[in-house]
Amino acid sequence: MTVAKFKVVIRREKLSKSTNEAPVCLRITKDRKVTYKTLLHVSPDYWDEKEQCVKKQHPNAVALNAVISQRKAELERETCFLSLKDDSISIETIRNKINDRTSFDLFEYAEKYIENLRKNQKHATYKKYKSVVKKLRLYVGKETLPIKSISLDFIKEYENYLMNHIGNNRNTVTVNLKALAKLVGDIYRNYDMDETGNPFRKIKFKREQTERTYLEIDEIRKIQDLKLRLQSPLYDARELFLFECYTGIRISDILTLKWKNVASDKISIRMRKTEKPLVVPMNDFVKAVLNKRRTVVENNGGQILPDKYVFNILKVDVDKVNAQDALNAISSATAIINKQLKRIAEKVGIEKNISTHVGRHSYATALLTSDIPLPVIKEMLGHSDIKITQIYAKVVDSKKDEVVKCLNRLYHG
Repeated sequence: MTVAKFKVVIRREKLSKSTNEAPVCLRITKDRKVTYKTLLHVSPDYWDEKEQCVKKQHPNAVALNAVISQRKAELERETCFLSLKDDSISIETIRNKINDRTSFDLFEYAEKYIENLRKNQKHATYKKYKSVVKKLRLYVGKETLPIKSISLDFIKEYENYLMNHIGNNRNTVTVNLKALAKLVGDIYRNYDMDETGNPFRKIKFKREQTERTYLEIDEIRKIQDLKLRLQSPLYDARELFLFECYTGIRISDILTLKWKNVASDKISIRMRKTEKPLVVPMNDFVKAVLNKRRTVVENNGGQILPDKYVFNILKVDVDKVNAQDALNAISSATAIINKQLKRIAEKVGIEKNISTHVGRHSYATALLTSDIPLPVIKEMLGHSDIKITQIYAKVVDSKKDEVVKCLNRLYHG
């Protein structure tokens, strides 16, 4: 196999009659086959065939020749990188690669990345990156952001903007910067660029220990003992919240919980946030809630169908709509529940700022105060990042029985 050869040429046969310009292309030749990649357009009168550049007489000769030089170097580097990995690479592979190249523009790359998240229904990650890029676009105020513009100073100034102008807290800033670091790192790797030039390599991401609101056992009991009419909108909000307190399952997974996820002694789901499986053994409170739900459905002439929601809150089937519509439905329902939880807190005299996620924190705290080992709690919460629970030991299934006993003691008092 031969090595690829490169030459900058003007394709006069492609002359545009409207602009009187022809494409200046990088011609790549390998194994007697040729492909072209357009670099820019210029009038043939200004093209120097011998020197392969725009003539000095052109008013923008310096800038145009700089573009040619840079693009030529990028494409040569990319083609050579392909050949290093496989010296038998064909001209067709080279053509496909250079025509679907990762952009040196961060925004262009980011939009492709976000679109892939949407297509693959990575709804939580899609939402996060969409927000991160939108914030960066507002700061830059331009349609493009060349990768070379992202320096250490740029990052520091943007960090300052997020904290002091937008008012983001330390952890939110870190989430934004980590997302940008991932995008920038992708571009450096895809272009086989010298990664020592990546400014994010010099950034140490900081996090602050935040105080997480949770309820004590006696506070959970206050909510549990509150007298509410079955038809009251507060009733469902209270039941969902307590379900989270007794299972640790995120509200998005409780809202989308279907009867097919419920067995006689466990709940099996695939978490929406991480898309990882989670199995939660049922304690007596959870069994009581589910039995009551079954009774209500059957007493009203209904049937317990596998694809029906356990908690009939959502108006759409998330398995039958696109990721964005599913996300909107869950977010809307959660916002309503959070408002109702604040009313419940007022009724029972709890001054803490209660939200659905407080139920998950309360669950974890109840286990900790009952001396349940951290590895078990990590497993029960479905954590995958060891930094969240500061543990990496694998949990054995037998330990989960201790969780059920602990929660039964909480339920029965």
